Amino acid sequence: MFKIEFNKTPKKGTIDTEDISVSEAIWSTYPTYDEEIIISFGNFLIFLDKKGDISTLYNDIVTMLKKLNEYRGEFETSFLSSGFTVYWNFKKEKKAITITPKWISAGLKNKETNLFIENLKEANIPITIDVKIFISEWNKFLKSIKDDLLEVGYTEDLKNFEYLKNLE
Repeated sequence: MFKIEFNKTPKKGTIDTEDISVSEAIWSTYPTYDEEIIISFGNFLIFLDKKGDISTLYNDIVTMLKKLNEYRGEFETSFLSSGFTVYWNFKKEKKAITITPKWISAGLKNKETNLFIENLKEANIPITIDVKIFISEWNKFLKSIKDDLLEVGYTEDLKNFEYLKNLE
């Protein structure tokens, strides 16, 4: 199972006219680290925040989604943020993908025990999911980021905004 849960951010920051990229704009749009995102990844929950984690991971997320649309076979994506460092190896077969993680640093909680995982190697368990569902979950989340950026006053002129333009 793969699902991304997030809330609409009620209080946003203000536009920083020096921001030139989506990552910088995300950092400015979310004023605190309180905006939690919870990703269900198989039997585990991943906890991220919009300000620190997503602003750092945005380009990696977009690259991963583009590869899923373009590649057949296998590829690897790395996420390197202070609270979420992992390598995901993707194996794409027809309409499904198998993601094999190699967790290095992450706030992972076991859904069954409701305890955080201390030995992350124990969580290196692959999941298989429909490609469309995986991409759809990310696109719903990124659409909310796009809406927040535009609401704060950013425009499509930001560097790396191309992927967001087509999300509706």
